[in-house]
Amino acid sequence: MPTPIEIVIPFKLQGAKSRLAPVLTPDERNSFALAMLEDVMEATLGLGSITVLSRSALPVLERDDHRTLVSSLDLNDALNWVIDGLNGQDCRPDLMVVMADLALIDGDDIRGMMATEGDVVLSPGRGGGTNMILIRTPLFHTCYRGSSFIHHREEAERLGLSMGIYASYRSGCDIDEPSDIGEVLIHGNGRSRRYIEGLGFVLIEDGGRTIVNRFSKI
Repeated sequence: MPTPIEIVIPFKLQGAKSRLAPVLTPDERNSFALAMLEDVMEATLGLGSITVLSRSALPVLERDDHRTLVSSLDLNDALNWVIDGLNGQDCRPDLMVVMADLALIDGDDIRGMMATEGDVVLSPGRGGGTNMILIRTPLFHTCYRGSSFIHHREEAERLGLSMGIYASYRSGCDIDEPSDIGEVLIHGNGRSRRYIEGLGFVLIEDGGRTIVNRFSKI
């Protein structure tokens, strides 16, 4: 019988995606963040119990196959609060943390994480972050600060745990900067892409390079 898995998706709506402010209004950033969250939830569908860990109450989502936990704690403390709760269960499930801005991932990425051996499996993001993490031991807690991939790797080594790495283009591509919108238009196929296209964003060729343009005003 496969080990049960709890999939936790941390999410912050208030002030979401501030680095996209040059190209999206606050309301557009909130809607885009929600679209990405639903794309991530779609990727995890049927692969585990889904919990959205939010800093505040959420609007009603299209999906209802999840629970929402609200915590005012910062990301690291909130995740470790969840981990401590799971550790207290008689049959502790594996825990997978999946960031809510991974608009390009699909079920193959989640299954790829699950198929990777290790007490801890890390999926690195661009710039040294940890976009996904699978924890199969009660000994490990998250270290989401600074270059978190390095901190997570060092923590696994300190505890003497085996560690696996899962890497793909999609899992490594968190959507943070205006230039990342082009990645959504090229590689996305869900709500995030449809939302961005609905705002008037398109790909155009400029001197042999592909760039993003918007044909509607902010």
